[in-house]
Amino acid sequence: MEREFYDRIKKNRVDPTTSSMANPVPDYYGEKIGSVADYRKWLKDQRAFNLKRGESTRRK
Repeated sequence: MEREFYDRIKKNRVDPTTSSMANPVPDYYGEKIGSVADYRKWLKDQRAFNLKRGESTRRK
């Protein structure tokens, strides 16, 4: 189950090469996720980071 969860984290996390000092990557490894609510907040943060960078949230 942990492997599946980690695979979801890898699939949904942002590209760290697009970060800057003014806009750092939000919790890249998902270390602060402790509940389902935390996971949902993490997903929202990842999407918001991508939108700020002008990238699409759709996967190819």
